[in-house]
Amino acid sequence: MPPRRQLHIGISQEPRGKERMADIFTRNGQEGILRCHPDLAGRELQLGTLTAESQREQSGAGLTRLGADERLQLAELNAQYRARFGFPFVLAARLSDRAALPRELARRLQCPPEQELRTALGEVKKICRLRLADLLGRDPAPR
Repeated sequence: MPPRRQLHIGISQEPRGKERMADIFTRNGQEGILRCHPDLAGRELQLGTLTAESQREQSGAGLTRLGADERLQLAELNAQYRARFGFPFVLAARLSDRAALPRELARRLQCPPEQELRTALGEVKKICRLRLADLLGRDPAPR
């Protein structure tokens, strides 16, 4: 059996396994996972250097159609967030839209660091679940 097929079988038998992986890391490792994510509507989107998945998700959320003022507002909020927490703001863009993004970012800026770490990791898990469902050609399980 080709390795890719084996991977799909393993994932389909344990759909939440990849999500739980983030829980076993130390705080430093968890923050490292978060630091791998690009800023929403950030430099990578503007330069076209996002992964195809991130590009599709951010585009679907309307982030490619932001006006100059909206881009500036998000850049400022992203910078404040990164300065406060030490990692980028992570949100499952497919489950959001461009109007909700600045409100959610501003709201989460007020959260205590431990709570925000848990929230951000929860968003990574949502992104993993959605992308895995795409790979397997399935609808993501509601959560």
